[in-house]
Amino acid sequence: MATTESVRPAGVDVPADVPQGRFLGRTVNYEHAAGIYGRPDLEFITSHYNIGDEVGYRAYAALKPLKGGGKAMFDQAVEHGIDSVENPPAELMELFKSVETVPDWVDWDQLHRGSVAYWRAGKIVVMTLAYAAIGAGFRTYGGSRPLVLSRRLIERDQVGRRLIETLRWAANSSKPEGMRRDGEGFRTTMEVRWIHAAVRYHLSRNDDWDWQDWGLVVSNVDSIYTMGCLFCEAVIDALEKAGIKLSDREKEDITALWRYIGHIMGIPEDINFTDWQDLKRKSAIVKMLEHPADEGCRALMKSLTDYMCEEEIEGYEVIPKVIDKRLDADQKRTLTYGLMRAWAGDDICNQLGIPNNRLRYLLPAAKPFLALYDRITRKLPHDDEAKARRAIEAFGVATRVREGETVVADSEDVVLKLARNSSRAHEILHKV
Repeated sequence: MATTESVRPAGVDVPADVPQGRFLGRTVNYEHAAGIYGRPDLEFITSHYNIGDEVGYRAYAALKPLKGGGKAMFDQAVEHGIDSVENPPAELMELFKSVETVPDWVDWDQLHRGSVAYWRAGKIVVMTLAYAAIGAGFRTYGGSRPLVLSRRLIERDQVGRRLIETLRWAANSSKPEGMRRDGEGFRTTMEVRWIHAAVRYHLSRNDDWDWQDWGLVVSNVDSIYTMGCLFCEAVIDALEKAGIKLSDREKEDITALWRYIGHIMGIPEDINFTDWQDLKRKSAIVKMLEHPADEGCRALMKSLTDYMCEEEIEGYEVIPKVIDKRLDADQKRTLTYGLMRAWAGDDICNQLGIPNNRLRYLLPAAKPFLALYDRITRKLPHDDEAKARRAIEAFGVATRVREGETVVADSEDVVLKLARNSSRAHEILHKV
């Protein structure tokens, strides 16, 4: 990692009086982390609390004055390429040149292997996505602020939709060939990138955004945490905690896949993780620096848990269906808390207010049997790709777009909810 001690970089629209990343309210343990990882690396990473997807943001800002916010032009470029767009602004051309120029480090065979390795364990992958990635992800203080301000994961009528949108994106992006230029994962990731730019544009102009505490909206550090720490590292670690052995090559392949997803999402090359060891190091630094979870994080966690345990989403059961149908809401909640304790660990669960219970020992008790099954099936003739595709297809029942739905959220709807609800954030964030 490079050093930026002599400069003070900042993204577009960041006010001049915003502190350097290491002095933001969200940054803790800086001196302790510098003693472990070195001051140059810490200076570089914390500078990215005030830098984000500048290429995508400039494109969004350039299109914003156009009819419909320029979304039709963006969609045209996503579906048919930038050459199909009549008189595109230079910023949009820059964006699509960046995503249509495949980096030298991309090996499509490796990304394909990463997709297969990610999904070959089957149904349990869905559980790790829900509990170890999405659920435990609410521990991040700075990255959760836009969700708190929009209330899209707090209002009961919005929680299910937001959950499905996230899982739909994760499944489309991580499936075999999903990130090819004409793949569903590529299109979905570009849609999410547009939403991030819209959220950043609105909140950067919103008096409810606390620059001194949170830094830039959807910063590069937030994106590293999401792509790397949650959907890559946390899922790999959770699978291994369940007894699913992943080889060193499989870990590198999965990491390469999520590195590329992050690249298309707009993470710059200089901050993006490069391999499994680099991801583990950056993850450890980010986790050490991040402010502990607060009431906003706990409100998001409670809202998601309550929804998953009390509501039914057709085709989507995190817990295996044979068990799910036999449990009432309180029993599901107890099981969910136990599994989160087992997968996410006590520190994160204590921060998020997740009660402890004896079902935390269910996963360690099942691990020897799952590990034995995994070892046996690895030695017998097997088709990992077929297993992965079956797992994704079964999960597709829930993530398939139904009539009247959009693949991911409508950016204007998200912005509307931010405008309507952001002033209510103090109800949660200042709760005593």
